[in-house]
Amino acid sequence: MQLELPIVDEAFLHRALEDVTGMTVQLVITNNRSSMLAFNPGSGNSAEIRVHRMFLSAGPEVIRALGLWLKRRRCKRSAAVIDHFISKNRHLIPDQKRSRIIAYRVRGHVHDLQMLYDEVNTEYFSDSVDVPITWGKLPSKRNRRSIRFGSYSPEDHLVRIHPYLDQEFVPEFFVRYVVFHEMLHAHLGIQIHPSGRRIIHSKTFNQMEREYPDYDRAIAWHDSPKNLGKLLRSRPQRAA
Repeated sequence: MQLELPIVDEAFLHRALEDVTGMTVQLVITNNRSSMLAFNPGSGNSAEIRVHRMFLSAGPEVIRALGLWLKRRRCKRSAAVIDHFISKNRHLIPDQKRSRIIAYRVRGHVHDLQMLYDEVNTEYFSDSVDVPITWGKLPSKRNRRSIRFGSYSPEDHLVRIHPYLDQEFVPEFFVRYVVFHEMLHAHLGIQIHPSGRRIIHSKTFNQMEREYPDYDRAIAWHDSPKNLGKLLRSRPQRAA
């Protein structure tokens, strides 16, 4: 039996990463099920580093590999050490059982969510996001005044995209942006304020979203009353 020796004090891991990287580090411990490690460069020689709680049980070799990977993310040896550690500690990732069966639908009549998801995952997340995506159910209520284009559910471990976006007049660049937006939620996780309030759109989230290349064009399409009106009046076919 292998005993785990947790680093009880998160400050120890924080200091160790700063020593190895030589950077000013903002360390965030997560319980994310899809992203074990995330690195967001800051201004100057600073960065926000988000690691899964399992790294609190990491030994000196893994912590050093983690620091070296943060300094030189192309370091294959460090990446191999980290991957091996994560593989051995998969049992520490929460396995939340779903209370209901969810049918996934990714191929729409116009837009293929899986194709967009795979492209976004590779280009912006280095294929690190591991969460299913699906078209949501068509709402029964036709008289709507607003639309929630997408959502990420940590409980269901699922990204849903509103089926009203599966129409020919909705440009692919906008659907791709919505997919990116929800995948970013999955990538960063949901932060909890000391007061207990959930922080959905953190400063890091907003910064990374604004760096998305098609952000301005997508927001312009989103904010157009003409586009919203057409979406509210339309009734798309059910996704396959």
